[in-house]
This record gives sequence, structure tokens and C-alpha cells, in this order.
Amino acid sequence: MSSCGSNQSTIPSKERLPVISVNGNPIEETLLANELQYHPHSEFDVVVQRAGQALVVQELLLQQAVKSGIDVTGDNEEAGVQQLLKTQVKYDDPKEDDCLRYFNNNRHKFTTAPLMEVDHILLAAANDDLDARDDAKSDAMDIISTLKNDLKLFGELAKHHSVCPSKETGGSLGQISNGQTVPEFERQLMMLPEGLAEKPLESRYGLHVVNVARKVEGKALDYPMVQDKVRGYLVHRASHLAIQAYIHGLVEEADIQGIEVSFSDKNMHV
Repeated sequence: MSSCGSNQSTIPSKERLPVISVNGNPIEETLLANELQYHPHSEFDVVVQRAGQALVVQELLLQQAVKSGIDVTGDNEEAGVQQLLKTQVKYDDPKEDDCLRYFNNNRHKFTTAPLMEVDHILLAAANDDLDARDDAKSDAMDIISTLKNDLKLFGELAKHHSVCPSKETGGSLGQISNGQTVPEFERQLMMLPEGLAEKPLESRYGLHVVNVARKVEGKALDYPMVQDKVRGYLVHRASHLAIQAYIHGLVEEADIQGIEVSFSDKNMHV
């Protein structure tokens, strides 16, 4: 369903890679070049910025771990960084009032998943074949236009056009709830009302013409049923913010050359 992301397949010449150092310790160019693959973006300067920043943060944490007497040699790097954060980063656990307040302000997040009876017609198109996906989308819109005039044709059109085995049962997927189909399809599907979808849904498999024959909305959950989930989320959020603040402090005190570290960038996360 999601379109193919842009991937940087080639690494430019050395002249385009910055020379980065952290408190006098250089980051090896080969390490930076290897890190690029984990930060895909259509603009290579952004790839370099994000990769460099991620390595700067990692280097700062490793240096701090060494100062704290933590072993980060060889395969101990990741465990050492986690030990550092566990000992150095402090935050307050959420109180019961905090949990209850969050629950009351976000009740829409705490419901059972909808139960849906769904029919679909799958027009196959590879995720990375943009021409094929455009053709499939055009065909899907033609099918939707036909079905708007006569929804009873769904089964016949499914048998003729769909590449899903469900075409033998008129395109029926039966009852669907959370976790029963690929995530990108499920996210779009769960937002649909009953009836024929106005536009096709995209998945890794192609384009789907969808009719929601029946939808039973999720039911609101009471606080005791989600209390642990709420507390876990608030603990994670508090921990995340505390780690960000800790890294911010390390960056402010460090001598970083070759790259500017921005705290708005997603790669500040560890």
C-alpha cells in the first residue's frame, strides 16, 4: 500500500562527505559511508546530515560511557550505551492521577478494533513499478465507476479482474479485524465507512477496490482494562524525553566539527 520509498543507491565521491570529529575523535569516513544506507531520502545532503548526526550521538554516548567506566569494547557497545542511559538518565514515573488524566483526554485511543465484512478486487502491481501502479489505479477507478451504478456486479468483476484467490467467492475476505491483513492495507481499511470505497486502497500487492459490506465499530474500553498500557506509554514518553534532554546536554558541552547537530531531526532518537 505504501509507495516505494526513495533509496540512495550510490555513494558520491569523498569530497561530498564531511570530515566529522567529536571532542577531537574523528568519525571514520567508511563508517559514515556505511551509515548512509540507513537514512534514505530523496536529497543526498539530508542523507549525509542524518547519518552524520546519528554517528555523532553514538560517539558522544560511547565517550561518556568510557568516562563512567563502562566497557564498550567490541560487542559491548550497545549494552554499554544502554547501561549508561540506565544509570545517568533520571525521570519520574507517572502517578495514578497522570495515567487517569491521559486516559480521560484520549478515550478515542482505547477501543476495541472494528469488525468488518469486506469484499475486494485486487489489481496486481509491483511496489516499485510506478507505471504498472498507475495503470492499476486507472483500472480500479473504472471498476469503481461501474460499481457505483450497480454494486451487484462486484462478484462478477472480482472473478474477471482480481488476482486474489478470494475472486472465487465474489471477492469476499470474510470478517476482518486487527492483524488479519498487511498493516498498510489494514490502516486504510479500518477508517472506511460501510459501502463502496470512493478510491482504491494501495498495498504492497497492488490496488484494491473495496466494498465494506458491514462494519461494527469498536467499543470503548474501561480504564482498568487499559491501565497497564497507559502507564507503559507514559513511562516510555518520560524516558524518551529524559534521554533527549541528556543527549542535548552532551551536545552542548561537546566540540563537534564537520556537522551541525539539530535537535528537531528524528535521528536524535536512540
